[in-house]
Amino acid sequence: MNPTVKSVDQKPKVALRSRLAWKFLLAFVPLLAVFCLGTFFITPYFYRQHGLNDLRSKAKNVARIAAYSAAPAVFFEDKPTINEVLQSLSRDEHLFLAIVIDEKGQEIASLKKDLEFDLTPLRPWRQGMSYNQRFWIEIINLDYQGKNVGRLVLGFSLESLNRGTRLVQRITGLATLVLFILSVVIAYYLSFLVTGSLRRITQAVAAITEGNYSHRVNINSHDEVGLLATSFNLMLDRLAATMNHLEEARQTLEKRVEERTAELQREIAERIQIEKKLREREDLFRSMVESLGEGVVIVDDQENFLFANAAAVRIFESEDRPLINRNLKEFTTPDQFALIQEQTKLRKIGQRSTYELRLTMPDGREKVVLVTATPQFDDHKRFISALAVITDITEMKKTEDVLRAMKIKLEESIRQLEKRNEEANLLIQMGDAFQMAQNEKEVIAIALNYAKKFFPEESGALYLKSKDGQLLQKNESWGAFQFKADYFFPEECWAVRKGQPHEINDPEKDILCPHLALEEKSPQPFLCLPLVAFSESLGVLVMTCCHPRGDEDKLSQEEFRANRQWLARSFAQRLAIAIFTIRLRESLKEQSIRDPLTRLYNRRFLEESLDREILRAHRSGQLIAVMMLDIDHFKQVNDLYGHDTGDVVLQEIARVLEKSVRREDVICRYGGEEFAIIMPVNSLEVAISRAELILDRVRLLKIYYKNNIFQNLTISIGLAFFPDDGTSSGDLLKAADEALFEAKRQGRNRLVLFRSLKLGDS
Repeated sequence: MNPTVKSVDQKPKVALRSRLAWKFLLAFVPLLAVFCLGTFFITPYFYRQHGLNDLRSKAKNVARIAAYSAAPAVFFEDKPTINEVLQSLSRDEHLFLAIVIDEKGQEIASLKKDLEFDLTPLRPWRQGMSYNQRFWIEIINLDYQGKNVGRLVLGFSLESLNRGTRLVQRITGLATLVLFILSVVIAYYLSFLVTGSLRRITQAVAAITEGNYSHRVNINSHDEVGLLATSFNLMLDRLAATMNHLEEARQTLEKRVEERTAELQREIAERIQIEKKLREREDLFRSMVESLGEGVVIVDDQENFLFANAAAVRIFESEDRPLINRNLKEFTTPDQFALIQEQTKLRKIGQRSTYELRLTMPDGREKVVLVTATPQFDDHKRFISALAVITDITEMKKTEDVLRAMKIKLEESIRQLEKRNEEANLLIQMGDAFQMAQNEKEVIAIALNYAKKFFPEESGALYLKSKDGQLLQKNESWGAFQFKADYFFPEECWAVRKGQPHEINDPEKDILCPHLALEEKSPQPFLCLPLVAFSESLGVLVMTCCHPRGDEDKLSQEEFRANRQWLARSFAQRLAIAIFTIRLRESLKEQSIRDPLTRLYNRRFLEESLDREILRAHRSGQLIAVMMLDIDHFKQVNDLYGHDTGDVVLQEIARVLEKSVRREDVICRYGGEEFAIIMPVNSLEVAISRAELILDRVRLLKIYYKNNIFQNLTISIGLAFFPDDGTSSGDLLKAADEALFEAKRQGRNRLVLFRSLKLGDS
């Protein structure tokens, strides 16, 4: 076929309402109208919201600043300051109202720019927009020193914002109207130009549909429409050739259909045989599934049972009621059913998985089962069901739980043993540190350091007996809790009374020590530990101990408390022994250097001290005065009144010597009635004046003993200086002793300097 071509260039006669230009315009106009209306309403709205947000922020800032200044003035009822604050607020052009209200709701002061404006519509005061959206009310509490003293009410006018909104609305309306008209005209003109060529193609298509294949479209433009017209003409040429080919294909197809029909009949017969064999295999599979010990079920995508073997019925305990068409939701809690639904999502994407599931039986018992689920799809690869093999592992889980609990308990026991071992090592280290301490202060410092390691979460205070034994005085403490009592009597602590630790878990139920009565309530119990060593009470250790951890059972809490109390007792026992030992050591040392009768230093200490002072004087260039003192006619006192009276005289003169020298000077009983004094001085005159003071005080001394008065006692003094009279301790003592001998020879009751002897010899 070779149809003739007839050009179509005349203008088609199409009704006005069917033109594409009008259709395009009718589709475009509603969208344009919606856009213009949206612009008309949204632009003023956003303008107003933006202005309102700025006003809110400004109102809050102004209110905070004013409240900061007004709160103290309201608290102290300072009305001039309040009025000054209000006057400072009046400078804001948008503020028209400011009112200060006290805590009772009474107005203290107010500011209103428009004096004739009625405030009644604005009361009661509420935060936000008010009175026909003409005003914005901002209310802020006035707080001073943590106390509410009133409120500050600020009113801001929205008149300027409303005027601006109306102006924006008018401008937006005019702009959108002009945009709408201009867009409609442009859209119509453009659509008319674009659809001109399409109208010619439409006329040719109408002619072809009537069976006239000779028509052709005559459009010579090089744009897309021209290309479309050329392609359309080419399509018409090919259409004629295609129709010839279709006729030939129809005849060939009829022949092939006959051949395919015979072939399909053979395939149907074969498929019937295959289906028969599949049914036989399905029956065999079903019998195997029914005899399995594990439960086998098939559920759809809604978790409804489609199949369940006998083992599954036993697992779900549903012998009296079939499982088919029942839902898994009946046998699970909401969280377990959610787990099933999550697994079903995995089945839908073709994943196979194994997971544990908890089933709830009708009588409330729980079963733990192991589920191995496999997805099943139809021929179109759509998920239809899930095949699941269910194994009851309830007993196995119970066994695992028991083993897990035993493992946790064993691990906890190991941790406790390790902790006990660590604490024991710390106790050993603390004991070693106590052995190296030089004095009681070092012992207490070491104990405090280890207390922070042993009891980092507790607090404690160490109370030691005073020298007279009447009070227990606080020595050191640690921890966040501070004990208020600086001292208390021993009978005010039950631990000291009993000689055993005393625990206060609940102050309302347990016996509370009187020294703890004024303490603030502690989050932990109190524990008082007496410090006793070798039957001697040294003090008491007061602690906040031992609060158990909240995540443990009662048995574990009791064990924890017992362990902590054992550690506290061990700590207190070792501390008491260390204090007793260091005090005993210091006492023995004191006895070795003190004269037991006069409590002055002995001759051994004198020689050690003099050597030390000489070395120090070598470095500093300072003088050292060495006095040798002897009581005149002391043998007569012993012979006439007895040695006990002589001892009293020695003690009283020793007290006079202690009161006549400085604390840093060393006084010793050199032997019998003889004394020695080491006195570092800056000049000879200081030592001489001290010696003369001693002579005068001994002359004025009166001793009352056994109804006798001993007076007119005198003493002789020999004085030597380092380095003029000797550079070693032996030389100085010898020089002072020679000066003392000279004082005795000259008639006693006097002071003689060794240098005066040297001048006499010279």
